[in-house]
Amino acid sequence: MPDMTGLFKDRPTQPKGGRLTAVQQIYQSLRDQIVSLDLPPGTVLQTRQIAEQFGVSPTPVREALILLEEEGLVDVFPQSRTCVAFIDVQSAREAHFLRRSVEVEIARTLAGDIDGPDIDALRAVIGRQKAALSSGDLSTFIPADNRFHEMMYEMAGVGGLWDIIHARRAHLDRLRRLHLPTKGKAPKIIRDHEAILDAIAAHDSNAAEAAVRAHLKDTVSSTEEIRTHFPEYFG
Repeated sequence: MPDMTGLFKDRPTQPKGGRLTAVQQIYQSLRDQIVSLDLPPGTVLQTRQIAEQFGVSPTPVREALILLEEEGLVDVFPQSRTCVAFIDVQSAREAHFLRRSVEVEIARTLAGDIDGPDIDALRAVIGRQKAALSSGDLSTFIPADNRFHEMMYEMAGVGGLWDIIHARRAHLDRLRRLHLPTKGKAPKIIRDHEAILDAIAAHDSNAAEAAVRAHLKDTVSSTEEIRTHFPEYFG
C-alpha cells in the first residue's frame, strides 16, 4: 500500500474565544492525527511519551484519551495498552445520515434567499480547491473542501450544527481520507460543489437538494471497495 498519510496532516484548530487548555490541545492534536491517518488504526499510544511531547504530566493525556475513547477513536485496555481504534462503519453511516439530512435542508434554505456576496464567497472557496488540486496539495484541498460546507451552515444561520456534526463524523472523515486519493475523486468533489452552488444561485431548491444528495452519497456507497483496498483500517 502506498504511504499517503503525510498528505493529510492537519493542525489543531483554535477554539473560538480562547486558548487551548492542555487537555484540549492534546485531544485535538491526537484527533487530527487519527482522522488524517497519520496515526493509523492499531497504533499504540504511550501516555508518558505523549506527555513528554507536550511537556505536561500524564494526567491531561489520560483525560484527552478518555475524550477520544468516548468518541470511539481509541480503545483503552486497562492495565495493558491504548490503541487507535479501527474505522467503525456503522458510526460513519450514522454520521453520513445526519450530515445529509442537515445539508439538504441547508441547501434548500440557501436556494430561497442567498445573495450575491455569499455566492461569490463560496465560489472563491471552490477556486482555492481548484488551485490546491492543480498543485497536488491535498493538505490544502481538504480544509477548503470542509470550509465550503461550513460556510453554507453559517450562511443558513445554523453554524453551531457544524460543530455538532464535526464531533460525530470522525469515522466518516477517515473513510473520506482513504477515498480521496482515488483517481478522479478530487475533481468530482469540485464538480459537485459547483453543481450545488449553481443550483443554489439559480434559486432552484429541488436541484440544490439533488446535488447535495449526489455529492454526499459517494464515499459511503464506496465503503466496501475502500475496505477491500485498505483492510488493515477496519476491524
